[in-house]
Amino acid sequence: MDRDGFIELSVSEDAMIARLSFFPAQGEGRFLTADYLESFLEAQEIVHGVRMEDLTETIFQVNTSGRAREDVVAAEGTPPVAARPAFYRVLYASGNDDSRSRHHSDRVDHKRVSRLPVVRKGQIVARLVPEIPGEPGWTVRGAEIPFSTVPVESLQPGDNTRVKEDTVVALIGGQLQVREGKFHVEDHLEITGDVGYATGSIEFPGDITLKGEVRDGFHIWAGGSIAAAGTVDVSEVYCRKDFIANGGIVGRGRALLRCGGRVRSRFVGNCHVESKLSVFVKQYVYHSEVSCLDRFAMGNRGRIIGGTITAVEGIRCYNLGNAAHAPTTIRVGINFIAERKLRRCQEKQQTVTGKLNKLTKALPENPSHRQLDILHRLEESRNTLIMEMGELAGEIDRHEQAEVIVDGEVHPGVRIQICRSTYLVEEVMKKTRFSLDKNLGLIKAESLTDQTGPPPADPVGEDSSRTRKR
Repeated sequence: MDRDGFIELSVSEDAMIARLSFFPAQGEGRFLTADYLESFLEAQEIVHGVRMEDLTETIFQVNTSGRAREDVVAAEGTPPVAARPAFYRVLYASGNDDSRSRHHSDRVDHKRVSRLPVVRKGQIVARLVPEIPGEPGWTVRGAEIPFSTVPVESLQPGDNTRVKEDTVVALIGGQLQVREGKFHVEDHLEITGDVGYATGSIEFPGDITLKGEVRDGFHIWAGGSIAAAGTVDVSEVYCRKDFIANGGIVGRGRALLRCGGRVRSRFVGNCHVESKLSVFVKQYVYHSEVSCLDRFAMGNRGRIIGGTITAVEGIRCYNLGNAAHAPTTIRVGINFIAERKLRRCQEKQQTVTGKLNKLTKALPENPSHRQLDILHRLEESRNTLIMEMGELAGEIDRHEQAEVIVDGEVHPGVRIQICRSTYLVEEVMKKTRFSLDKNLGLIKAESLTDQTGPPPADPVGEDSSRTRKR
């Protein structure tokens, strides 16, 4: 039976794909041709995305093999390209370098990694993503498909940011926040929950407000002040300005709070507190080391039990020590920072002197230039350290006007030091002012309630329990 070759068409419902089935000629029937294919497609209105080269090859295969080919993709439509306006992509990367927190095993110490969006001054906080113009699509029958527009969050640069070409940089260091359609850099960080694994340790260039607790092992470094609503576990807390805790400051012996401004707290227990200004503790200080470069003061019933308190300008409290004779040391007129620097210089000087003595003993009769150069540099280093130690020694205890005022009781076990003079309390004393007699170089104890009464015991008498020599 003779039959011409022929083609059948199927088009998808969305008119995006057209498929052809090719059937070969039989007997003396006519072969499929490219002209026939073009006429067929034109008649069926398949005008877009036609794969004419592939279809011509298919016709050749069908004609030579005598086998039909079905569902051959003949044409594909072009989908539309959605338009998207330009927008700023905000970068939430933290300013911390996590590599500092990695152990040799490559494990991350999550207590030292900050997870808050904190940025540095000059850091890029957003990048401009250019717009994408929309393009219409086309079906295989040549019908146009309109393009859509992709919605984007249109955030704009806000406070403390500056547009720089296609980026936005932070004008200050702080927390990156998004609100009211803008992204801002805030110099104040408020932490409503606890400082723990959810936040990581905090390293922030501005002020911090804490409303939760600080979990053990997490540190806080603030370039501004820190205000805490409750009690703070000061495993490691540093701030350049004031530290205020409505609760207390507690630790586990090694805990350290180092503050560049004033410190205010309800109580302090088992920790180290340092301030470059003054310290005020309302209720009590218990077995802690507190140091400041100004005054240390307490509330009307404030008491100090155990530990060491150092204040350059003086100390005032209600009770010192307790009935159990807890060892308590009060030091005034002493610059604790100069004192610490002096200790470090002394350690360095001892190390340099040891090296110098060892080299001098091993020096041959005819030393080389290199040996002499090392010897000379060690001597210079030692002399520089000695000069620095002399300057620091004069700075440590030059505040001779400092006083210790106790409005309640002073118990045995308390040791009071003013500059280089020391006073050991051997019996309960009440309402007492301790000051330095500059002429005698002794600490004198005077009653606060009877300043006009009889003079205190002989300050130089060997049996006096109220004076101690240098």
